[in-house]
Amino acid sequence: MRLSLRGHMVVSDNAIDASDLTQLAHAFNDDVLIPPGMYVLLFSGRGTPKWARTKDGALVYYAYMHRDYAVWDQCNGPIHVLNTHHSFVDRTPNLVMS
Repeated sequence: MRLSLRGHMVVSDNAIDASDLTQLAHAFNDDVLIPPGMYVLLFSGRGTPKWARTKDGALVYYAYMHRDYAVWDQCNGPIHVLNTHHSFVDRTPNLVMS
């Protein structure tokens, strides 16, 4: 089963404590499917998202936060990975059962 990256978030404990997700959080908007056993590597800087192989041959998806500064060095506690819980989509009338 492949996992859609879009909608997942990476949030520092500091951001949760401060109720401020503007600086120490990242929401993935990449519409890409991640196969089982593959990795996502998130960089604070700028770049173009892409699939690439590491030196040992592992397939990795490179994602970027497009920030001008290092983000995670400001964090004192854990970093949380939040999964999408539910996505709401309006249904067309012909798909609604009565």
